[in-house]
Amino acid sequence: MGTPFISLLEPTPLQWERGVPPDEQPARSSIPRTFLDAMTVRTQVFVEEQKVPAENEYDSDDPRSAHWVIYASVNQTISPALTDPETGEVIQPRRSETRSVPIGTVRLVPFPHPPHPLNGGVYVDGELVGDNTEPEEKGAHGEGGAPLAQQASSPDQQKQQQQQDHRRASSVPSFTTDRPTDFHDGQEPYVKLGRLAVLKDFRGRGIARQLVLTAVDWMRKNPTHFDPSPAERGFEQLGMEQGGELPRWRGLFCCHAQEDAVNVWERCGFQVDKAMGKWMEEGIPHMGMFLRVDIDRR
Repeated sequence: MGTPFISLLEPTPLQWERGVPPDEQPARSSIPRTFLDAMTVRTQVFVEEQKVPAENEYDSDDPRSAHWVIYASVNQTISPALTDPETGEVIQPRRSETRSVPIGTVRLVPFPHPPHPLNGGVYVDGELVGDNTEPEEKGAHGEGGAPLAQQASSPDQQKQQQQQDHRRASSVPSFTTDRPTDFHDGQEPYVKLGRLAVLKDFRGRGIARQLVLTAVDWMRKNPTHFDPSPAERGFEQLGMEQGGELPRWRGLFCCHAQEDAVNVWERCGFQVDKAMGKWMEEGIPHMGMFLRVDIDRR
């Protein structure tokens, strides 16, 4: 494998048909090569290897995200050597060529975001569809307490209301207050890294860390890149009150890490946010992690 190089695709409109493989996309000719390569890697890792439904791999965040793809120069055989079946003599030598092959990808989603996932929540295609939390212990009715029937139903009612509120807030991401966690006060804008994928044959070589640090470094050097403009989008579309303080990124990164990949993110400086808890995305346990970097907004 030659020295890897990385390509960046900044946010761009995408004519992507969900559930269709990258090499069969109807609008393939108009889709940037970098994104096709990113989806090729994501399809191999998430869809084929981890069994995520193909129609759920692409989402509405992809067009508004920045995508990085890392390539390796790989020597590939075009045609095998031909030998004489009687003498074993090589009649035609093997032909090969060096090609740049996409081997890993990561994306950076700008703010705003839906609310933090619920602890114990079960998510499919970004939607909350259930939860795995144990119901609260229900004690006997005591002095000054609620009647037993009312007490028994209260946790379920609260949980249902919480899920309804969560779904409502998740439908259209806006600059609204979220629940505070260990590393996020519920208000500070953050960017989210995700869809980190490296092909199986290239793991264990620091490729994932190289991708994450490249994205972090780019964001550190371009801290105002995703700052919203009311003049372009209007306060209402931004989900803000007229004249409110404009959200500005101040160096906070988040990721929703697969539980088995937490150590990969930790090697990049991320820390587990225990207050976020644990939830399921496409049948895979996830945990929230954060990283803060120093930036210069001058």
